[in-house]
Amino acid sequence: MLHSVFISYSRQDSSWADALVRDLTGQGVRCWIDREGIPFSVPWRDEVEDAVQACDLFLVCDSEHWRASSACATEAAYALRYGKVRLEVPVGRDVDTAAQQVARAWRQAARRHGTATELSVRARDWDADGRSHKGLAPWRLRRKFDALRGERALSAVESAYIAASRRRTRRQTAASGALTLLLLVAYVSGQVAPGVEKEVNKRLAAQSDRFSDTRAALAVIDADPYRGLRLASGLGSDESVADAQILEAALAVDLPDDAFTLPVAGRRFATPTVGALVRVTAEDGSTWARGAADRTRRSATRSGAGGVGEKPSADGAPTVTSRAGSARLEVLSGDGSLRRVVLPAAARGTARLSPDQRWVAVPTDAGIALVDIGRGTVRDVLAGAPGLVTDVAWAAKGDRIWGLAGSSVVSWKLADGKLLLDEPGSWFQDLFPAQDTAHLWVASRNGELRLLAAHSGTVVRTLKVHGTISFAASDRGGKHAVVAAVGDAAGRVRVVDLATGATTPVATPSGCTPGRPVYARDGRHFYVPCLYSDILVVDAGSLRVTGRIDVPQPGVTAVALDPSGDGLFLTTVKGDVDSAVPGSAPVLLHRVGCAPGIEAIATAPGPRILPVGTGTGVSGCTQIARPEGHDGYRWDTLMDAPPDSVLALAAAYDPTGAAFAIGYSDGSVVLHPSDNAMPRQVLSHIPGGVRSLLTLPAAAGSGSLYVATRAGVLVRVPWCPSCLSNKAMAKVAGRRLRHAQDLGLAPTGATAKPRTST
Repeated sequence: MLHSVFISYSRQDSSWADALVRDLTGQGVRCWIDREGIPFSVPWRDEVEDAVQACDLFLVCDSEHWRASSACATEAAYALRYGKVRLEVPVGRDVDTAAQQVARAWRQAARRHGTATELSVRARDWDADGRSHKGLAPWRLRRKFDALRGERALSAVESAYIAASRRRTRRQTAASGALTLLLLVAYVSGQVAPGVEKEVNKRLAAQSDRFSDTRAALAVIDADPYRGLRLASGLGSDESVADAQILEAALAVDLPDDAFTLPVAGRRFATPTVGALVRVTAEDGSTWARGAADRTRRSATRSGAGGVGEKPSADGAPTVTSRAGSARLEVLSGDGSLRRVVLPAAARGTARLSPDQRWVAVPTDAGIALVDIGRGTVRDVLAGAPGLVTDVAWAAKGDRIWGLAGSSVVSWKLADGKLLLDEPGSWFQDLFPAQDTAHLWVASRNGELRLLAAHSGTVVRTLKVHGTISFAASDRGGKHAVVAAVGDAAGRVRVVDLATGATTPVATPSGCTPGRPVYARDGRHFYVPCLYSDILVVDAGSLRVTGRIDVPQPGVTAVALDPSGDGLFLTTVKGDVDSAVPGSAPVLLHRVGCAPGIEAIATAPGPRILPVGTGTGVSGCTQIARPEGHDGYRWDTLMDAPPDSVLALAAAYDPTGAAFAIGYSDGSVVLHPSDNAMPRQVLSHIPGGVRSLLTLPAAAGSGSLYVATRAGVLVRVPWCPSCLSNKAMAKVAGRRLRHAQDLGLAPTGATAKPRTST
C-alpha cells in the first residue's frame, strides 16, 4: 500500500496493535499490517519487503516480544535498507496518545518523502514488469520526480524510469494530432481499424504475465529449490533484472552435492566428525558406512560398531547449547562471553561445533542453520535434503557438513574458493602484490609480512615490522612496501625493503594518523593519507615529506591512484569523492547522497571508481562510476546483497575491469558484473570480517581474487566476469539440476524451456 504506515509488531502484542490500527484508520491514516491481504501463495518476505519499500513511515511497536522476534528483525532490516523514517512507540502506551503521535509523524514523513517513495515503488514495479510502457508516470507526476534530482542521487532504475516516462510524454504529444486525425477519419468512414484494441490488450497481458512469472518463480524457489533450479535453467534469453533476480535466488540456495541411502532409518551419526568413513547408527542399533570420498556410491554397507559418543571439547572451546523445538541458540565462548542467536526456525537436533571452532551447524525445521560464532549470526541455511535433517556432522577439515534425514545421508560443500592460509589465532590486515604475479604479500596485525605462493599459499619469506600493522601497500615493482603501524616508537610509517627486510621510518607529523598509503605510478614518491586531515606527499628516495594536499573538512578517509594518469581519487567521511594532483586543490567529482563513511576505494582502467564503507549495500549508499563523455563520469546506484552487514572495508575490480567485488565485515563477498551490477554472486562461507581484497592477473583469463579476513583466513577465488550473466547462470542452474537428479534428490524430466522475451 503506497503512502502508508508499516506496522511492525509481535503477534504477542496483537491486541494493542489492533487497537492502534483502528484508531489510526479512524484518523485517515493508511496502515499496512502483515495479517491483511497476503495470499498464501505469495512469499512472506517478498510481500513484506515490497510493503516496507512502499511505506512512508516504519512504525515499531516496541516490546520485549518485538526485540526477540526474527520476523520483526527482518522487517527492521528492510526499513534500514530503504532508508525509511522510523518511529518507535512502546507497547502499552495510551492508544489515543500513541495514535496522535504516529499520525503526526506519518503526515510529516509523507510530505518530506512521499514523492521519493512513489518514485522508488513505481520504478521497481516498472523494472520487474520488463520495463514496459505500463506504469510510466504522467507528465505532472514525472515533473515532481525530476525535481528529486536536486535532493538525492537517483538509482539507475529510477533515472531510467523518469527518462522512459519523459519519452512517452513526448510521443503522446507528438501522436495526439495524428490520433485525432485517425479518429476523425474513422468517424467519417464509420470504420475503426480492426484489431488495434486486441493487439494492445495482448501486449499488456504479456507484460503482466512477465511480472507474475517472476513473483511466482521466487515463490517456487522458496518452497522447492529443485523446482526453482528447473525454472532458472530455462532463463538466460535476455539480461533483464527480473530474470537476474530469479537466477540469483535459485543459485543462492546451498544444495547437497553428495548423497547416499541406508536400508533402514538412521538415528544419528556414529561420530560427530567425519574422517575417511561416514558412519551412521540406525534405529535398530546397526551401523552403516560409506567412504566419505566415494561419491559414486549411492548406498551404504553394514559396518562394525564403534565410535559412538561425543569427542571431548578442546580446552577453551566454545560451549554450544540448543533445545529441540526452540529457535534460540546459546554460545558460551572460552573467554566467558555469551552470545544468543535467533535461528530461522525451531531446532530439531544437536548443534555441532566445527573443527576450527568458527561455525555451528544446527538442524532446524527450515534446514541446517550455519551460525558464525564470531558475529553470533546465521550466515546461511543449507536446504535440499529429502526430509527434515535430525542430526549433523562436520568433515574433519571443516569444509563439509553431513546431514541425516531418515534413511538418507546428504552432504554440502562449504568452501568458497581455495583455502590458502587458515590460522585462527591470526588477524590478516592487508594484501599487496609482489614482484611477480606468482606471489603476493599478506600483512598481519602482529607485524608480520609474509610472501606467499599465489597458487598454493606456501610461505616463501617472513619479515617483521615493529608495532601493530594497520595498513600496508607496495610500489609497482614490488620492491618496497609502506607500512602504517601503531605502537612503533620509531615512527608510525615505515618503508620496508622487501628483499632484505630492512625498515626505515618516515618522519610524519605527530598529529597524523596514517591510513592506507599508495605509491605514485613512477614510484618516485608515495602518498600517506592522514585520516580526517590532509594527504602527505613523501619522496621515495629521501623518505622526507615534500608536500601536502589540503583536503577540506572533515578530511580524507581513503585514497587511490587514478589508473589513467598521475592523479589521485580521495574520499571523505561525508561521502565526497574528489580528484587531486600534487600542487592543486582537490576537485569534487561526486557526492554520495546518503553521506556514507567511505573506508576504501577500488579503481580500474577507464577509470572506474568504486567507493565503499559504512552503509554499502543500503539503497542509495553504494554508487559506482564509469567514464562517460569527455572527462566525465556516470554514477550509477546499486543495491548489494550482504547477508548480515552494511559495513564494507574492501573492494576490488578484476584485472579487466569487467567485474568487481565488495567485501563486508561479516565475511561475505559479493561479486558483480561492472556494466549491469546484476546478476550477483554471494560468497557466504568465508569466516571472519573481510579486511582486504587483491586481484592478480593470470597468463590467460581474468586471474584470481584473494580474500583476507580478521579470522586468519586467506582464500583464492577464481575470477570469471563472463559467468556473471543471466545466460551463464542459467547454464549453471541446469548443471546443478542434472547433478541433483543424478543424486536422486530432484525428480527427473526435461528441463524448463528457455522463455521467449516479450
